[in-house]
Amino acid sequence: MSGIGYRIKCIRKENNLNQSQFAKSIGISQGNLSEIEMGNSNPSAETLVSIRAQYTVNLNWLLTGVAVDDGMTYEDQFEKRLIEVFRNLDDYNKSEIIEIIKLKIKLKTS
Repeated sequence: MSGIGYRIKCIRKENNLNQSQFAKSIGISQGNLSEIEMGNSNPSAETLVSIRAQYTVNLNWLLTGVAVDDGMTYEDQFEKRLIEVFRNLDDYNKSEIIEIIKLKIKLKTS
């Protein structure tokens, strides 16, 4: 299940909102949101623009499941967020994060 409705549901859950709260924030009814999340209908262009504006999501990711920003392609929103946060660190902390990730990978494969 990786359609646009699923991605919209992920955005809603990531922001700890119920359907009514999220629907109100993007200007649609809760019933309409429910149909979109279940994959029974597609969001309008206005709804997509509203989601993008309210929740600062990549519109390409929202539409296709592939995030492209500044010529970069991201596997998912987690990878995109990781890179955005990582860019704000100083060199020392970047090195530390890289070592932590290497350790996590090593522990996973052991």
